[in-house]
Amino acid sequence: MVRWLAPAALAVLVMLPRLASPRFGFLDDGLTLQTGREVVGRWSSVLDLIPETGRFFPAYWLVYSAVFGVVGVRPLAFFTLNVLLFAGLLALLARMVRVIGGTPPEAAIASVLLALCGPAIEAFYTLSKAEPLQLTWIGASLLATAASARESRWRRRAGLVALAAAALVLACATKETTVVLIPVSIGWLAIEWFSAETRPTWARFAKTYVAITVVAAAVFFALRWRYASLSLAEGTYTRAYALEPGAIGAALFRIGAWMARDFAFLVPLLAAAVLLARHGPPDRRRQILYACVWMLGWLAVYVPWPATFAYYLFPFAFGAATLGGVVVGALWSVRGRLYPVATRRLAWSALAASGLLWLPGMVNAATDARVQLAVDRANAELVDFLAGVPSGSRIVLNTPHVNEYLYELPLHLAEIKQRSDLVVQHVGVAAPRGHSQVEVFVATPTMANQPVPTVRIALDEAGVRRANALLAAVLSEGAEPVYTTEQRVRLVEVGTQRLLCRVATRPLIDTTYCPSDRGVVDAPTFTYGWQVHRLARPAVARIETPT
Repeated sequence: MVRWLAPAALAVLVMLPRLASPRFGFLDDGLTLQTGREVVGRWSSVLDLIPETGRFFPAYWLVYSAVFGVVGVRPLAFFTLNVLLFAGLLALLARMVRVIGGTPPEAAIASVLLALCGPAIEAFYTLSKAEPLQLTWIGASLLATAASARESRWRRRAGLVALAAAALVLACATKETTVVLIPVSIGWLAIEWFSAETRPTWARFAKTYVAITVVAAAVFFALRWRYASLSLAEGTYTRAYALEPGAIGAALFRIGAWMARDFAFLVPLLAAAVLLARHGPPDRRRQILYACVWMLGWLAVYVPWPATFAYYLFPFAFGAATLGGVVVGALWSVRGRLYPVATRRLAWSALAASGLLWLPGMVNAATDARVQLAVDRANAELVDFLAGVPSGSRIVLNTPHVNEYLYELPLHLAEIKQRSDLVVQHVGVAAPRGHSQVEVFVATPTMANQPVPTVRIALDEAGVRRANALLAAVLSEGAEPVYTTEQRVRLVEVGTQRLLCRVATRPLIDTTYCPSDRGVVDAPTFTYGWQVHRLARPAVARIETPT
């Protein structure tokens, strides 16, 4: 009973602030609600959704559409299901640590490390993220494969293998990055192949999982070939998987920055892991090497990408938590008087160092949570206000460039507030025919002291300043302020990643991660909000002028 209640309690504890302030966000949540409404009763339509992106992820849409069909437009219900999913993943991680030979304390440590990391905050404090579902299916496939490797009856073994393959197909159809498990599983097989003390059960597991990953990927790509209208290279989203030599350096820097920010505690643990892998028992060596191969695979898959967000690293965090649990457990076991003084000192030093380096990651995770809650609250308040403007009004979104907010705002108004009569346009776009005489409202964001990096926000501080400069010109033509909302939250940011900025040079740097006005430790007041003005005719002409 405890092994189920503990993950649930941990998930609830982490998610309490989100449950106390449930809000839909401006990054895909509106699309999720619209798609859910359209898919319910037409389930086969998930096979050809948003084809222009080049993506094929019907399992993702099936799950979220089913959730919508049950709970409707209720953010609290969505986040309650997120809590259940979070608890299930923590329980699954603990079970996996036990399956590979870890002790109950090691499983508990791994669960805590995963629950309190930055990627987990963004993955579960927002909706519409694929990584939690993806990892759930992958975890189920791993446990089923491990069970099949221990099973002596062939019928039952075949059933478990089929179950593992089906779960992995669902993982691929949730997010295509699952195919990285092919090289990961080959790495595990190589570990068993070159091990001096191979255990038949683990050798069977590695061979079986290689076959399962290949079959699952083949099924996924066959389905994709049949139903996806664009190739990976042609999709607006999937073409980012192509390796661009000029982008690799900056991507490596961003990944390194996230590692320094949220996973610095791994440095002493990896040093200890090297010693444990060389001098420890074979089972401990296997635990460490399996986790390291997993982590490398999930970092490598995002090297081609032009952006790196915390939630992308959630699968990596799964492996990092596993490694942390087993290494901390091993170090704890050699701290007693039965071991040489030098061994005990090294163990205590590694434990102390990793514990101290874990604290900044927790502080940054709390900062991410506060930023996410503030942004979602301000965005939801904007939607609440705009839902009350006169029928047929035109809303001009004064942002520096076209982004997800332009597409999400009308979806939130239509799906949540039933205001599909409102027209939402970007600044610089002329009024559509028949809308020249309606009331016009311009919505302009405000933002200051944005942490970098943090949870994904579709705006940046410099761009917001440009938007407000345009607003100042519009105000001179005649505009009436009708609404403002602003969220102010005090943050503590431990920017250990900024130490990399002092030594990195082009092309191995992303300067957006290196603000010149921030120290390693910063305590800013982050502000985020919106201001809305009703425009007079001269101001309408100015706002319709291309910028």
